[in-house]
This record gives sequence, structure tokens and C-alpha cells, in this order.
Amino acid sequence: MSVVVNRSLGPEGRGTYAVLITVATVALHLGHLSVEESHVALWSRVGDSAVITANCLLFGMALGCACAVAAGIVVVNLGPGVVPVTDHGLLALALAWIPFAMTEKLLARLMVLKARIDVNNWSGLLSVGVHCPLLVGLATMGRLSLWCVVALWTMSAALPLAVLLPAARPRLRHCDVGVARRALRLGLRYHTGLVSMFLLLRADILILGAMTTTAEVGLYAAAVTLMELGRVPPDIVANLAMPRQLEYDERAAAGFTAEATRIAALAATGSVALLCVTAPFVVPAVYGPAFTGSVGPLFGLAPGLWLIGASRPVGAFLLRLDRPLLNSATAVVALTINLGLNLALIPSCGTVGSALASSTGYGVLAVLQILWFLRVTRIPLRHLIPRHSDIRYLWGTACHSEPSKVG
Repeated sequence: MSVVVNRSLGPEGRGTYAVLITVATVALHLGHLSVEESHVALWSRVGDSAVITANCLLFGMALGCACAVAAGIVVVNLGPGVVPVTDHGLLALALAWIPFAMTEKLLARLMVLKARIDVNNWSGLLSVGVHCPLLVGLATMGRLSLWCVVALWTMSAALPLAVLLPAARPRLRHCDVGVARRALRLGLRYHTGLVSMFLLLRADILILGAMTTTAEVGLYAAAVTLMELGRVPPDIVANLAMPRQLEYDERAAAGFTAEATRIAALAATGSVALLCVTAPFVVPAVYGPAFTGSVGPLFGLAPGLWLIGASRPVGAFLLRLDRPLLNSATAVVALTINLGLNLALIPSCGTVGSALASSTGYGVLAVLQILWFLRVTRIPLRHLIPRHSDIRYLWGTACHSEPSKVG
């Protein structure tokens, strides 16, 4: 889908699309008040999972609609000089994505907590299974405009609900205002850190949009899209590990987290290395010569995205410690470094400078989280470094289709 969009819109259109997506996703992450994470923390404390399930639907739609309206007002008042969006109709279409995406986000995390990864798989496959053919079909007919791309993106957030809602079976009569207030209070304690963590991954697009051209934003966005594919394998490991990290006692969970981190590091190494080796040939061949400039930023992003992917299980473990201020502090430090370096490097180095700045920020976050984990658990650093036995196990699993080590 990325190939089709990039070839159809070109760097300029891809840049406008990236800005719209970033505005919508920033609004979602600013406005979801970290309810998703508070539900993780409350999962073992609230006896009735039906209450949290019902509250997911309530929070998703109510907060989502409020976020969409607030974001539209802010962007219009700031004007195109700050946020380069001139078509307000297109902006409204992009912001309509937020309520569906927020509900899907909450219900998908609920399925992870219930160890129903199959439901999330089917919901994602339904979304892509409809989104991709429509995108390709319109491109084949020469009708894939920016409006069509944004409309299909918005639709893709609603489609997973066709699978998630029947699986979760939320009943509004089970909504509990008291639990909702607890979730909001707890979520707000984590919100500064989680918003900072999200902005760490997305603020570079908005800074580039304000300081450079939309064509350069398009080149950078293509690099980010490709490099984030490298995070998929470690993210899978982290999602498989999360239920055990929450169920075990703290000592056992810490040991399991160290094991999962070694596996995630190996998965991140293989995927990021593959992308870096193939990018100089694949990017111009697949996206077109106009996107050759995406290769440099991709190399710049690689080290940081490897670190943040490898440390994903550690970040999940830290949530169970219920230390929101310390959690927030690590993300705020990383974001501050990221923003400062972006502002310093973009004028002289452009997209490559932004990539290096962001990669540094990602690395700072990963290192701070790992140091915190080692201090709390007193696990030696060597236990996080992959071993020959881990490599042999992964190789054997791949060759013989044995169950995952962290499944």
C-alpha cells in the first residue's frame, strides 16, 4: 500500500498525507488520556473484566469525538503557517479516523490482555484485506487522489471493529463510572510520559513540515514507514510476552522479561539489518527514483529504532511497577533531546539531520528504561544480551515451526 500511495501521490502529495496523518495521530495520543495503559494496570485489580470491556467502548467513542473536534479547532486557528494544512474538508475527513482508531486501540489491548491475539490478527487482516484491494484498484484506474487515500485510511480504522466488537461483546449496561474515574486518574498519572513517548516518534514530521517543504516531508515519511517495518518482529515478541509479564510475581516476571528482551533484540537485529542492506536498491526500484532521497534518513533512523524495538519488553515490565512520574521523566528527557537536536540539525542537514536527531532520542529512551529495569530487578546486564542458545532456538523454531519461546 505504501508503494501504491507513494507512486500515485509523489513526494509532494505524500508529504501532505503525512502531515494529515500526523495531526490525527497526535490528537489521538494527546486525547486518549492513557486509558489504555490504566486498563493494563487495573486488569488484575478489577474483578469483572466485563466492566473494563464496556468502558473501552465508552471511552473510545466519547474521547475520540472530543479529540477530533478539539484538533480541528486548534489546526484551523493555528493556520497553514504553523500546520501546513489548507484543505479543511480533507482535515475533517482525516480527523474522522480518531473515534474509530481510539476504540480499536482500546479493544485490541483488551484482546492482548485476554491472550486473544487471534482476534487482533483477524481484525488487522480484515482492514488490510479491504483497504489494499480498493487502493490498488483505484490506482490502476488512475483515480487515486489524495482525498481517496485519506478516505480509505479513515475507513481502515473502522473495519477492525467488525471483528473486535463481536469478540469483546461490550455491554453498555456494564459500564462502571467508578472504575472509569479510577482509570482516568491512573491514566493521567502516566499521560505525560506516554504523550512524550508518542511525540518522540512523531514530532519530527511536524517540525520538518514547518521548517522544510512538503516534498522533503514526503521523503522522510517514506523512510519512517519503511524503517518502522523493522519494529514489527520485536513488537510481536512484546505482545506475546505481555500477559505473562503481568500475571507472574515480580521476580519471575523480571526473569521472563530479560528472556523476551533477548529474543526481541535478535528479531530487531535481523529485520533492521535486512532493511538497511536492501534499501539502496529497493527504495528507488519500488517507490520510484523520486524517493531515492529516503535512503539517507532511513539509515539515520536505524540505530534508534533498533534500540527501541529491542527494549519493548522492558517498557512493558516497567508499567507494572506503578511509577508514573519516573516513567514520564524518561520519556520527557528523550523527547527534549529529540526536539533540541531536530531544531539544531534540520536547517543544515535536512531530513538526514532529523533522522539522526530522532534516532538519538529513541536511543536515550531505550537506555534509560534498561538502566531503570536493571536497577529495580538487580538483573545483570549480560542477561539482556542475546546468547548462542537464543540464536539456536530461534533458528530451530523457524526451521521446525516449534512454539514460540515467549508464546
